[in-house]
Amino acid sequence: MRKAYVITALLLVAISLALLTGCKQAPSEDNQGNLFNESLNQQIENLTNTNISTNVSVAPEEFKEFYFNYSSRPEAKYEIAKDDVFTISKGNFNSTELSFLGVMLGDSYDDVILRLGEPDAEPNTGDQGYKNLDYNKRIGINGTVAAMTLHFENDTLTRVTIKPLFNKYLHGNTTLGQSKEYVYAVFDVPDYQSFLSYLKVFHYVEKGVEFYFRAKNVDVVSFIMPSDFKGVTYATQQTSLGNGIIANVTEPVKIE
Repeated sequence: MRKAYVITALLLVAISLALLTGCKQAPSEDNQGNLFNESLNQQIENLTNTNISTNVSVAPEEFKEFYFNYSSRPEAKYEIAKDDVFTISKGNFNSTELSFLGVMLGDSYDDVILRLGEPDAEPNTGDQGYKNLDYNKRIGINGTVAAMTLHFENDTLTRVTIKPLFNKYLHGNTTLGQSKEYVYAVFDVPDYQSFLSYLKVFHYVEKGVEFYFRAKNVDVVSFIMPSDFKGVTYATQQTSLGNGIIANVTEPVKIE
């Protein structure tokens, strides 16, 4: 009987100890605040820690090309973004008959901005009377260089220059990359020729067109106001050829 009493007492002691060790004291409100603040501080530290590497990278937004929705000009005989001008006209046109995505030579600066929107770039010409507007992405063409440059004198559009990326809008034979033979065949002999750095230029003064050749192919075309061709004179001036080399260069100058 005594042995059973001892065993029962020992069991009660063991159960009591188990209950005491199994119960943990809940943290006070102050302790809970400290634990929360420590966790928040750790998250902030992780966010600002420059030593933590991440595999997540944000790619730049990809530009999606599109075709610019321009307004046609009823006064224009040809629209360069729609017509194969060289073929249709057989070279018998002048620059004032053309529109370029709805703009025409003689337009005002404000009218061009209204039609095309703000340019991708406006290079500083160093002369307040002149302005150049470069367009590429604004007219749906992806690239880091201008596809079309508009030149203004006293806020009037006097020159439209189309460059290789503008081929997106050109059709048939009215494209950049044409050969000298093609230009001769369609436009005949130029009024005069000149050289600009590594480019050779064919000037068709009365048509208001200039073809810039890189080697044997058209690289750039400029459309300017047509005028009567009265011939050229030749002027010699010192020109820098680069690398500190200065040379006397003789160039034709159009007689106004």
